[in-house]
Amino acid sequence: MLVSSNVTMQFGSEPTSPALSNICMRVRNDLGKTWTTSEAASLLNISERTLLRHFRREIGFSFSEWVRRARLMEALKRLAQGQSVLRVALELGYESQSAFSLMFRQRLGTPPSDYFQSI
Repeated sequence: MLVSSNVTMQFGSEPTSPALSNICMRVRNDLGKTWTTSEAASLLNISERTLLRHFRREIGFSFSEWVRRARLMEALKRLAQGQSVLRVALELGYESQSAFSLMFRQRLGTPPSDYFQSI
């Protein structure tokens, strides 16, 4: 898989606690779903505030930011495999190809269709 070191470093680390690792695995297994902090906290039987505190302490950013980064990493993997931008966008829960492309450009500075040509 071709993923630039900049993107890998931007993604950050994974949580080490079993509870947070479990919720991250669940998210990765269903990236097309709209994951909320409330739902994740409920699955762990903790408050949203506690979830956010643990995420920030273990990996340095919020649960919602982790979900965005997980989707981006999966998108890069799928695009590298040759999947279409439209398919990747819809399967990862974006409402449209243009919404996905906008996020991609904001995060990586290039449209998804051009990304692997620029690295």
